[in-house]
Amino acid sequence: MKKTLIFMFLIISILMFSEIIDQKSIDLNGDGINEKITLEGTYISSIYIDGLTLNISNSTNYSTSINLGFGAYNPEMEFYDFDGDKKLDVFVKGYSGGSGNYLYYYIYSYTNGKLLSSDDTILDLETAFMDNFKALVKYKNAYTYIDLSDRKDEYIKTKTYNKYGQFIGKFKELFVGGIGELEPFDFGHDGIYELKGVISISGIYHADRIGYAHFVYSIKEKRIRWLEISKLIYAK
Repeated sequence: MKKTLIFMFLIISILMFSEIIDQKSIDLNGDGINEKITLEGTYISSIYIDGLTLNISNSTNYSTSINLGFGAYNPEMEFYDFDGDKKLDVFVKGYSGGSGNYLYYYIYSYTNGKLLSSDDTILDLETAFMDNFKALVKYKNAYTYIDLSDRKDEYIKTKTYNKYGQFIGKFKELFVGGIGELEPFDFGHDGIYELKGVISISGIYHADRIGYAHFVYSIKEKRIRWLEISKLIYAK
């Protein structure tokens, strides 16, 4: 009972102190009547906002509120057609902060509901250290290798490889980070927007950054349309 009361108090507190972060007046369903789209949340600091909520209403007494399920640094909202229905969808994104600084996002269609969020998997990569100082990166039936020979001395020292180039580490899988960049991109030049993003790939620990996965994801088709794996050759 005590835990329930504390939880209710926290929810009520968030609602009481929720502030408007951004507000736009845009026609989301093509009926010629603008909807009022409001992004609200609770300021934890001057740049970090928790409890982000999307509120949509119009003059016909329609109203809905969507809990986005995350807080973020510098959240913002943009409007594009992602699902191909020729109506604008709401794209909200913001950063987690910290060493990873991953992106949180939510895409909402007035007519079709949630299209995509941070809880959904966009790109599911398989990775592994291989012998001869190589790393395998695989997506479905496509794969490539990243040359790790420039890290040979470090990997031998940390007992990830032996001096013969054989993998001897405890964990064969690489670290695949969250989405670090995500932006609307009209890949097909047809007025329907995809998402262009970047995911980091690290070796024996997160700071051991070895490369990136660059992708284009189609919300309409629910699939990756383009994927490139690049090697990090220099970092300060």
